[in-house]
Amino acid sequence: MFGTWAYKISKAEYARKLFMQTDLFQKVDIVRMMPHNLGPRVSGLSLSFENGDSYRGHRAVVNPAFRRSWPSHLFQTPMMELMDVLERESAKPVDVLLWFRRGTLDVLGHIIMSFDFRALRDPNNKKRAMYDSLLEAMLHPLYNMFPWLDLKLVWCGRKRAQSFANLKKFHRFIEKTIEEKRLKLLATGTLGETERDNSDLLTLMIEAHEHTKVHGAYDEKGKLLPSMTTEELRNNTIIFFVAGHDATAYGMNHMLMELALNPDVQQWARDKVISVIGDAPDAFPTDEQLAELSDLDMIVKESLRKNSVVSDVRRVLTEPVTLGKYTLPKGSWVMVDLWAMQHNPEYYPNPDKFIPERFASSARENGHPNVPFTWAPFSEGSRKCIGHKFALLTQRIMLAHLVHRFVWRLPAGSPFLTKPRTSTSGLISPIGLELEFESRHK
Repeated sequence: MFGTWAYKISKAEYARKLFMQTDLFQKVDIVRMMPHNLGPRVSGLSLSFENGDSYRGHRAVVNPAFRRSWPSHLFQTPMMELMDVLERESAKPVDVLLWFRRGTLDVLGHIIMSFDFRALRDPNNKKRAMYDSLLEAMLHPLYNMFPWLDLKLVWCGRKRAQSFANLKKFHRFIEKTIEEKRLKLLATGTLGETERDNSDLLTLMIEAHEHTKVHGAYDEKGKLLPSMTTEELRNNTIIFFVAGHDATAYGMNHMLMELALNPDVQQWARDKVISVIGDAPDAFPTDEQLAELSDLDMIVKESLRKNSVVSDVRRVLTEPVTLGKYTLPKGSWVMVDLWAMQHNPEYYPNPDKFIPERFASSARENGHPNVPFTWAPFSEGSRKCIGHKFALLTQRIMLAHLVHRFVWRLPAGSPFLTKPRTSTSGLISPIGLELEFESRHK
């Protein structure tokens, strides 16, 4: 792989080393490896690709934005719009991925920078179309397998050239938004506690960025860290879109599929939600009620275990390392195979069965071992996805609304009734999943 050996591991003891020894197992720097390729240029040098002090400097700006609660009302408008769309489309089997990709984009736009992509209400608007075409070009398998093709745009045709033009437009759009929010923040002054709780992610990142420009950023030992540039602030804003958008939409598709195959679990979740928020058609959970629905996370986590959205967690070795009887050379790529590890019967008995109780607080007493480092859809250790709590909360809220508003099932003859069809690498999603939704409140 890119001129070096790549190894996959699936033992917990090996995964623990990779997750915890970050100076030895470093993030693969795709941006510097392929500076000409469109994919890495979308987010550029950001939290996801940096190592060492540069990474810690990014964390100093990003961390404060995630050290907060996420009030449930911030999700209300895009969530309710998604439910309304599903109800409107329910006369026929629903293309689940289509609508959840649009709904997730609206949620992220609102939470990350208070921007309405109108992906649900106006699927043909220019901003949504630009973002979707850019994401499609970024994940194009041909150009990722042969990245040097992007050096020869004349070979690639007009469509690929348009993708690079869209990249410039998207960068300018994010940069303009940052500048507008920065000026507003400077005019407003220090945010109060209530303002901070209700601010979007980008405003909090700008506040932290301005603070580090004046006072510097330091690690836990008091060492001065490199300052994040405005361009890197833009890149980190984009990476939260890219990392959160399809991963959340795909995760929700897997979960909807599992609950269609396991109607008893679907009904358990529905009964739980109704017992907490009632059964009024327009019910929306308060923060306190959302906390009472934390048991829904068992369903979310079991779906992420059984249906890996991310195929693997990749690192590159800075020194030779011995794993068991194997010594891997410096420069090798080492990848935790998440599907293999999360389907190992030693860690998860009956791994092909959907058993949310594995993740109950009493799971160990009920015969589920819960071996550390074997559930890692967001990675683990200090490089664990900084947005993992937000991702779990988003899926909890979506699940609560879905079971409250609908009963759903697989159509007769669906291939998912016998064997799910999914993509096989990168971000893994169901292929062609359609579901029949029945409104509970008609």
